[in-house]
Amino acid sequence: MNITYCDRYVQIELLKGTRLLDKVLEYAQKHFSKHYRLSSSLLILDDGERFKKDYLINWTYHATLQSEQESTKLLPSPTKPSQAQKLESSLESGAQADEQESEPSELELLLRHSHLPIRIKITSPNDMLKRVKVHIHLTSLDQVLLRLEEDDRVARRYIRTLFGSKIIYEVENEFCINAAGYSESMWESVMSLISSRVIHNVALEFEYQKPEESESFLTREEYLLRKCYSELDVGFDESLEAVKKQYVKLAKIFHPDNALDKDPQTQEYYQDRFKKISHAYKTIKNAKAHKRATA
Repeated sequence: MNITYCDRYVQIELLKGTRLLDKVLEYAQKHFSKHYRLSSSLLILDDGERFKKDYLINWTYHATLQSEQESTKLLPSPTKPSQAQKLESSLESGAQADEQESEPSELELLLRHSHLPIRIKITSPNDMLKRVKVHIHLTSLDQVLLRLEEDDRVARRYIRTLFGSKIIYEVENEFCINAAGYSESMWESVMSLISSRVIHNVALEFEYQKPEESESFLTREEYLLRKCYSELDVGFDESLEAVKKQYVKLAKIFHPDNALDKDPQTQEYYQDRFKKISHAYKTIKNAKAHKRATA
């Protein structure tokens, strides 16, 4: 089960043969006059029935959320925080409360699109499972980046459930995790949590991101250059134009001015990340210029 939206419609994806699907189809056929049944979907076009659409989206969203919560009941419990950690977490959450309240929730975003047609997609057990790859990137001794290859609501929620207050920031498909404070070593704790799992209809595959050709014999300069490509999350064979495009995108996201209203720790991480991004782009640019000059 999954609910998404695009410019053309809101899609409610349900598994064939489930009780929820039967109820949703019954509700749609009873309350919407402009509904069209296809081989593996039902399309609702009633633009004048937004109240009923809101109800349908709200109902299926919470049914999906309940199923996901049941799927995460077996997750390993995090280490019990100390009183100091609890106090720090409380202060941080209080400082960020106003900002979080102003951000729309996933449900609110879905309801904002309820004027669009609703597509109820019926999936079979064989094609229901979706694989989402998560790259793990170690940026320092106490900081880990998790990058999703594609945007997925279930995957994002799962990562939030796993790491909770350890998440320093979340932008687009990237999470920055503060690894400091674990009782065990960082990688023992992280790897015990993020093994490959099936959550709801999504199979998460975690992969440690290594520099390209890390097993070959590289000079120090070659190794550091590959780390710069990894910092910008681009391939080693990408053109300078593609590298610049990615650099501009990341620089806009992690510019220190974007963290002025956040806590001091987050401000420090934004400043550090911005410096690394700028240094990585400058290094790659100089390396490509040197290569052209000596070619």
